[in-house]
Amino acid sequence: MLSRDNVVRFTIEAILFFVLSALAVVGVILATNTREYTRLQAGLMADYADVLPASSYTEVQSALVEGYGISNVYEGLDEDGNPNGFVVEVEVTDHQTGNPLNLMIGIDYNTAQLTGLQRDPQDQGLSAITDEDISTIFNQTRGQQIPVAYGIQRQDTADAAEQQVLAGLNDGIYYAQTLSADRSGYIDYVEMSIENGMITMVQWDAFNVDMNIKNRRESSLDGVYEVAGLNWASQSYILCHALMDVQNPDLLAMKSDGTTDIIDGVSVNIRTFVELCVECIENSRAEFDKDMYFAALREIIDGLFEGDFESLGVVNDDEFIVFTFDGYPGVFALPDGSQMNVRQKITGDMSDYSDFDSTAADGGEQMSSDSRGSEDGIRTGDSAYDADSIDGIPMAEINTYIDGIEGDIMSTSDIVSAINTAYRFLKDYLNWMA
Repeated sequence: MLSRDNVVRFTIEAILFFVLSALAVVGVILATNTREYTRLQAGLMADYADVLPASSYTEVQSALVEGYGISNVYEGLDEDGNPNGFVVEVEVTDHQTGNPLNLMIGIDYNTAQLTGLQRDPQDQGLSAITDEDISTIFNQTRGQQIPVAYGIQRQDTADAAEQQVLAGLNDGIYYAQTLSADRSGYIDYVEMSIENGMITMVQWDAFNVDMNIKNRRESSLDGVYEVAGLNWASQSYILCHALMDVQNPDLLAMKSDGTTDIIDGVSVNIRTFVELCVECIENSRAEFDKDMYFAALREIIDGLFEGDFESLGVVNDDEFIVFTFDGYPGVFALPDGSQMNVRQKITGDMSDYSDFDSTAADGGEQMSSDSRGSEDGIRTGDSAYDADSIDGIPMAEINTYIDGIEGDIMSTSDIVSAINTAYRFLKDYLNWMA
């Protein structure tokens, strides 16, 4: 008969054996999944890297894909997991032979510009359209905003609206975030790129003080964060591109309640966006870039707690500083009751650049353009076209005009149709607005 001690020992050994076996099985599963993921990413990288550079790719699962004759759509992600664009695999019919042509089309997320155009590795080569033809179209559309039209000229009117170019902007990447969280716990931020004195990229998003909650863009696409009208991610996208069009926050024509009537599809309160854009512009004029902003914010928080910033645990996985000063209202207060921003707090520079009227001393020059903003907001100049639409897309939405392949309108049409098919899909998927 087994003694009590032997029973206990055998029981413990059995439990340990079971636990170790379970851990071994889990380890094998994780290792297998990791190898499979690495293998998958290596294959996607080999196919897509030249079309849309990214750190990784994830397949877009949407019922819209099948409705456009699209084979696959992959979202490219940067090293922090943020979206930087899409690879859309499109099949069109070569009208010279009636055979299919499969193309891979890369599109930048922030600018809607073409990043790549290549024959799909799965294409069977039955089309009469050559790689040289595809390259010709890509060379004419590279870095240009979709959708595309060919063989059509835009006739600009003499009284086209004017675009304001703000004076004193320094090139670089600039950033600003709210110092308090909103009622949902979100801290808004705007990141802005300046190139050759022009605003070339704007991103508006928000992270949550609860680091387990996704950023506002992702939450809106998941249906967790809801607003009236289009989803918040789409409205943010439209608004950012509206600012890039007019180059001046004043021309977004914000009403006293924080909304705007002049940008189709935007119903959310834009006051925070405008204020953060103004701060980014002020930072640009002061050459206070994103890295300097983050360093300053770290210094302010570190001084507030007189401790080691790294030990505070306020940096999320995307490297944003998640901190609200709601409980510390005096940190940025001035004697007159007004508030400093991060740059002013750390540098003592109280310069005010908030007047963007182009006629003001610190405003910008005016520059002729074909269809830009006016003092009442975004207005589109009158234009006359040789056709009302192309590929079912109204000509008013066309952003890029090309000559196409010399003497081969049919091949040009087929390739351009593939590009515009990708545009129509993304317009529906992301609720893009022209």
